[in-house]
Amino acid sequence: MSTRKKAVDRGHLPPRLPAERPGPVGGKRDANRRERIAQLCDAALKLYLVHGIGSVTIDQIVDEAGVAKGSFYRYFTDQEELVATLLGPLGDALRTSMDAAESRLAAVKDPRELPAIYLTMASELAAVTGRSPDLLRLYLQECRSPAAGARRPVRTLADEVAARAVRLSTVARDFGLLRDTDPRVGALTVIGAVERLTFAVLSGEDVGRLRDLPTTLVSMILEGVRAR
Repeated sequence: MSTRKKAVDRGHLPPRLPAERPGPVGGKRDANRRERIAQLCDAALKLYLVHGIGSVTIDQIVDEAGVAKGSFYRYFTDQEELVATLLGPLGDALRTSMDAAESRLAAVKDPRELPAIYLTMASELAAVTGRSPDLLRLYLQECRSPAAGARRPVRTLADEVAARAVRLSTVARDFGLLRDTDPRVGALTVIGAVERLTFAVLSGEDVGRLRDLPTTLVSMILEGVRAR
C-alpha cells in the first residue's frame, strides 16, 4: 500500500480545511478533497527526498502534482503544514509503539524479560519502515535539521522521539532493569545507531537486511546496559 493511500486512510488531513461547501464525510467532495491533498503530499515527498525540504518551493510541488497553485493554499497555509500532515501517520506509529513499550516496562519484575520488550518495540518500528519506507527515509534525512520553517515538524517529532526514548530508559533504570547510568546517554546512543543503520538500509547500503537489525541491535545494546 502506498504512502499516499495510508495517509488518506488514516485520516491525516490538514488542520485547516475549506469551510466552503465541504460536503459530508465520506461523500464525493470529501473523497475529492482527500485525493487532492494526497496528490500534493505525494508530489512534495518525491521532491523532498531528492532536493531536501529546504530547497523545494510551492511552485515545484504544484507542478509535480499537476494542480493549480490555488489548490495548495486551499488546503495548506504553507509547507510547514504540509510536512506536518505528511508525517502524521509516522508520528502516530512511533508514539503507539513507544507507549506500549513503556506500559510493558512498568509491569516487568525480572531483568531477563527486558530483551523481549525492546525486541517487540524494535520489530514494531521495523514494521513501520516496511509500510512507509520513503516517509521514514525523509524523516531520517531531515531529523537533524534546525526546527525552523518547513523542517520544524520533522525536528519536533525527532525531539519527541528522543524524549520518549530517554523516558523509557529512565523507567527501566528506576525499576532496576538497567544499570544505574545516565539514561540520556544510553537512549541517545541507541537512537543514533538505529537511525544510521535504518537510513543505510533504506539508501541501499550493504549493511544487512532491515528485518534482522532489531535482534542484532537489541542484543548488542542490552549486553552492555542490562542489570546483572
